Amino acid sequence: MKISSNNEWGKLKSVVVGDATYANKPEGLHFDKPGPYRGEVTAQAQMDLNKFVRVLEHEGVKVYRPREINFVMRDGMYNYCPRDRLLVVGKTVIDCNMQYPCREMEINAYSEVLKKAKVIKVPRDKGIMFDAANVCRLNDTLLYLISPSGNYAGAEWLQEQFPKLTVETTETYSGIHIDSTFTPVREGLVVINKDRVTPETLPKCFKDWEVIWLGNEDLKRKNFAGEAFASNYIQLNFMMINPELAVIDDTPVLQQELAKRGVQSYVVPFAHSRTLGGGHHCCTLDLHRR
Repeated sequence: MKISSNNEWGKLKSVVVGDATYANKPEGLHFDKPGPYRGEVTAQAQMDLNKFVRVLEHEGVKVYRPREINFVMRDGMYNYCPRDRLLVVGKTVIDCNMQYPCREMEINAYSEVLKKAKVIKVPRDKGIMFDAANVCRLNDTLLYLISPSGNYAGAEWLQEQFPKLTVETTETYSGIHIDSTFTPVREGLVVINKDRVTPETLPKCFKDWEVIWLGNEDLKRKNFAGEAFASNYIQLNFMMINPELAVIDDTPVLQQELAKRGVQSYVVPFAHSRTLGGGHHCCTLDLHRR
């Protein structure tokens, strides 16, 4: 297995796609009703993920799935969003110190990925904390969101580990993760959530890029079951197979804006992206991009 990925858009060769089995709402994560997600939710989510896998395999991508863990029995969360747990920078895999300790156990689902990889473990005792999904990879720049799931110490630690890269911090969004706010399409083109970012607050790394500005008015109203773990903006959380091909939710305006710029889209609806808190980017971990 080759580990090599420096950005969010290079030609995808291999990837981990998440799994909804045993998805659970742990105690202490601010859920109104902790406990396992309803069976119809996890069954539909698994069907959607499996369809996503078939699309990727059709495009010649090697797909890995996480090892099954009974999160209900262990009061963990899920394998639905591998992007949250591990960060790939070049040939290195970073074992992140996440906001919620109950998600620590998810590392055990990726033993096949990690057994031959160069792994750096974020120290657990030095006040350094960030989820992998706080980071957007742009070749020579790592854009890092300061938020409740990523502190300044995490950005400083990343800069120390990768001195040849620029770690740029942004505080444009006070929520959790970065990938429904900034979604690169290719070098020089990015989709940005206009309800969270303005031209004045645009990160320096995107100053010379073409920006597709989209907000809630451009999105369908997406339903959820029970309580939502993600906002309606999860529809901006899409994934690039290569710089000319995206996988998106049923989001016509996004599809149209990408097509205007020569980018085609597979539409793979995720019925429970708001319920479970993950779109196509969240639910993947790219291992090798060429």
